[in-house]
Amino acid sequence: MKKDDFLTDSEFIQHLDMFASIVTESFYAVDVQLKQFCYVRPHDLFLCGYSVEDALSLLMDDFYSKIIYPADLPLWRKGLKAVLQYVNDCEQKGNDVDHFFCTIRLQRKLLSNSKPLPHMVYHRIKHVLKDNTLRWLICCVGDSTARETGNLRLYHKDGLTCKQYCMISQRWKQKTIEPLTEREKEILMLARQGNNTMEIADCLHRTHHTIRNQTKTLFQKLEVNSIQEAIDFVGNHRMLYVPGQTMTDAGKPSSEQPDKIPRTKITPDKLERIQQHLDNGKSNRHAAMLTDVSEPTIRYWIQKGALKKRSNK
Repeated sequence: MKKDDFLTDSEFIQHLDMFASIVTESFYAVDVQLKQFCYVRPHDLFLCGYSVEDALSLLMDDFYSKIIYPADLPLWRKGLKAVLQYVNDCEQKGNDVDHFFCTIRLQRKLLSNSKPLPHMVYHRIKHVLKDNTLRWLICCVGDSTARETGNLRLYHKDGLTCKQYCMISQRWKQKTIEPLTEREKEILMLARQGNNTMEIADCLHRTHHTIRNQTKTLFQKLEVNSIQEAIDFVGNHRMLYVPGQTMTDAGKPSSEQPDKIPRTKITPDKLERIQQHLDNGKSNRHAAMLTDVSEPTIRYWIQKGALKKRSNK
């Protein structure tokens, strides 16, 4: 944020109160100079069984020591130090940075003899300047399907580049973000609505194998291992909605985009032959092979009512 966005501490807290009324995420704010929490939303995901008063009464590192999984605590401290150092050392004070991101495991408040159970979460960190000096960190916390902790990155406001931090070399490495294709966005939006691969294929008038291959390519691009992890990733990094573009419902072309549903014209004789194959129990794919048309074309004409779905003989 730009300097002097918040002139006083009380005004900053008022803005956080308003923010809390419209978001569902767990979040908190840290006063970097005092090394204390100045605001904690009463959300148990971050608090891990402790109270807001517990967090506000302790120095931030003391409270982190209670809630962060012991094996991850050194990693968290290194990552937080790297974030603070980057902003303080940057000539522009990180004005080109949209947010920092990392994954870490938390542990809930436990009984004395209980073994702590790790809970993977993400931290999305926004730095706030006052008088051109780093003053606060606003941290949003959510469940993560990531398999590894760390993954410290900073994302630039241009939405096209980021930097990844190496804990060993203690350096930031520039990376280019490959944008999602329209089809990948459609797949993710439909998956987020609870559709499986077969249902997504039906919605997009593509084969199950086509959607599966496109999903595999998407996983490689995002470096994830599951569709839920992909959904979490694009949500956390704001990749689904690109500034300046209007997204329509997945699978439904907008008035400004060409209709991608095939409109292949076929003769009445060919329609009749396709229908015969469907009536004999052939699948759309098999009927397409036998009549030398594409499977999406058969799906299109079924949708339009010119063909009936195969019988269940």
